[in-house]
Amino acid sequence: MPRAIRITAILLLAIAVLLAIIAIGIGRRSSQAVQAASPAVAQAPRYDVVVAARPLTAGMPLTANDLTVAALAQQPPGAFFYVGEVTGGVLLQDIDAGQPIPRSGVSRGIALALNPGERAVAIPVDELAGAGNRVAPGDHVDVFMSLPGMNATAGSRQGGMQARLLLSRLRVLGYGERDMQSAAPPAATAAPEETRAPETDSRAASIIGNGGGSSGGSAATPPARTAVLAVPVEMIGRLLLGAQSGKLFLALRNPIDTAMADNTLFAAPAPVLALRRGLDGMAAEEAQRPENQAFAGVDLDGLAGARSAPPAAAPQRTLPRRAPAGGGIEIVRGSSPATPLSSP
Repeated sequence: MPRAIRITAILLLAIAVLLAIIAIGIGRRSSQAVQAASPAVAQAPRYDVVVAARPLTAGMPLTANDLTVAALAQQPPGAFFYVGEVTGGVLLQDIDAGQPIPRSGVSRGIALALNPGERAVAIPVDELAGAGNRVAPGDHVDVFMSLPGMNATAGSRQGGMQARLLLSRLRVLGYGERDMQSAAPPAATAAPEETRAPETDSRAASIIGNGGGSSGGSAATPPARTAVLAVPVEMIGRLLLGAQSGKLFLALRNPIDTAMADNTLFAAPAPVLALRRGLDGMAAEEAQRPENQAFAGVDLDGLAGARSAPPAAAPQRTLPRRAPAGGGIEIVRGSSPATPLSSP
């Protein structure tokens, strides 16, 4: 090959390599320019937030038809992200259509499980009072009361102890750290079957602990100290007195067992507050409302049966007037009879 052709080929190859390098450089610069110009559009954050599908008013229970999910440029504080989180709650404030549902504006506690006339009351429990910690939220229990006797002069406890059924068929709203709204713990957090510590009572646990301890004891669920019950408002005072002056025991019952104690067969304890004098029939009937009975209260003597309310006075019967003996004429003036006059 002639030398001139060889030199020309080398020069052309060098020019081709140079052009390729230039093309690669230009391509990189253009891609960087496109990437620098597009982040504001491509990387704009969007947040899925639960909003009202229509105007909502306070006090209404929320359903899936009342809610929808909207993508917002900004995430509102305290917003919901899934419709299922809100469904079943009660709205506490008015919400316009398209407005995010705030967590502070929705009630989802165990208060929603209460029936009208009921209140949620917490009482102290332990392993013995809580049926061996077998009580669970949603169960029905009878509350028994063990009340020690009291010496009225010295205030010391002696004799006269009593144990009786205090309240029948109460629903358990919460027990320990569990309640009717909480879900069961996920399986991933539970210990494997072969490494899980055996269930023991308090005495066995103390023996094991004194013998050297167990590595799995720290991960066990702490024992329940309180039980939350749905209590009729007029019976709350009795429950509190029983808890403070004696000891309460929860007796589990079958949920289909609806037998109840008939408290109308026994003398009711006298209230702390007496009814005002001169009440008419409607006011006296109003005093029997559960809220008013709870306001009247009950003391320890009444709860223990030492003092009961006096029975209602029986209506007086008006006897017909008898004719005077020996015959005669009775003169009646207006509505009251006058002195009878005897005929000659």
